[in-house]
Amino acid sequence: MKKSKTIRFFKSILCVAALLLAALTQVQANTFGYTNGNVLICFRKSPSGTTDLIVNAGPISYFTNLAPNTKVNINAYTGTQFGQVGTNNLAWSALAYFDNTASPAALRNTIFMTNPRYDLNTQTTPYYCDTYNAQGSTISKLITISAGAVNNANYSGLNSSTAVLESESYNLNNAAVSYYIGLGNTLDFRQTFQAAPDQYTPANFTTGGVPVRSDLYWLAPATGEPDAKFLGYFELSTNGMMSYMAYPSATVAAPVILSFTRTGTTNKVTFTTGSIGTYTLRGTNSTGLLAARINWPAISSVSGNGSSQSLSDVTAAGNKFYVITAQ
Repeated sequence: MKKSKTIRFFKSILCVAALLLAALTQVQANTFGYTNGNVLICFRKSPSGTTDLIVNAGPISYFTNLAPNTKVNINAYTGTQFGQVGTNNLAWSALAYFDNTASPAALRNTIFMTNPRYDLNTQTTPYYCDTYNAQGSTISKLITISAGAVNNANYSGLNSSTAVLESESYNLNNAAVSYYIGLGNTLDFRQTFQAAPDQYTPANFTTGGVPVRSDLYWLAPATGEPDAKFLGYFELSTNGMMSYMAYPSATVAAPVILSFTRTGTTNKVTFTTGSIGTYTLRGTNSTGLLAARINWPAISSVSGNGSSQSLSDVTAAGNKFYVITAQ
């Protein structure tokens, strides 16, 4: 009898140990951290929703050390995580900071912030570098956003070490808040920053075929409001993928059409691309041939990557003309 009780006792201990190990593994899987200089890409629904997504894209030094015209994909979040926020009617920005404890001291109260492009291929007017104290005021708000992401590591079972879903209404005594709460009603970090940093996607973004971009600037503390340093741009594609282009050249390589195929009602055009720029498939019927080709209706677009790309048009029309434009 004693032996049976002893066996049951040890079985109970093993079950408890297994449960504790499983719980510990779950906590470890959902650990999310932020250190000085990490780039956060923050997504929210526009004008407001229920869930924000915060992505830790790694240290800013990775982005500043890229060679000119280098394009990299941001792989720190999954399509499932992104789907909880959605692609259409989305607002997003990328940011990083070094607070007043950073080393070396020259980095203290430095901000890295995106500025949304309203024209896909035109760089924005640079932010200006503000004073040490003014930028410190903004950083105090950015700290609450990163703290909110850390606190919400276990908010969702989908969370990972590099991407956190959080309640958009999360607010812990204004010390740790969601991205949306941190922006404030004026969407400029509670009136501490010079502009609202969010880029927006339209209601038909996923079917519109055109990505959106935001320029990344380096704001070192300064007096006299000198221009911030332009570093490159983040680009959100219509499929939800984010990429970064470092120090882009102004020259976009002209496309050369390599082939045209038709399968059923799908026309596919394959063409060359350069390492930068946006390539757009445009089409018209015979009545539109007199219009300038740049004004032919846009069907879909893709970013240049230095390799051949293909774009398609599904149409039952037997009379259609195509061109690839590059910007």
